[in-house]
Amino acid sequence: MGPLPEPVKQAQSLPSNADATAVAAGDALFKGNCAQCHAINEVVVGPALAGIRKRRPEAWIQAWVKNSGKLVARGDEYAVKIFNQYQQQQMPTFQLSDQEINQILDYVEASGNQYMAYAPAQP
Repeated sequence: MGPLPEPVKQAQSLPSNADATAVAAGDALFKGNCAQCHAINEVVVGPALAGIRKRRPEAWIQAWVKNSGKLVARGDEYAVKIFNQYQQQQMPTFQLSDQEINQILDYVEASGNQYMAYAPAQP
């Protein structure tokens, strides 16, 4: 078995509805509120966030960020699944506006487009 292939950086592109200012604001918000427990492409205390807009609607994500315990208590199937998967640790509540949460999502989406992928091994 040969050596592992070299990582190849994917081209970055902004989400279609994001601008550079929103992504920059999201970067600062992510670092100040999310980075302690989350990374873009790897599990830390909480799940990796790359592709989150493909997994849940923005309104659901906004409700989760503002008060995940409320969704769990209501019996939301996906919220309960995440809660149980991560040792029943409740995510802290955040006093962020929908716009700020969307800026974080723009940053996550733009950063997720930079993930490292492995190129096929050369013969």
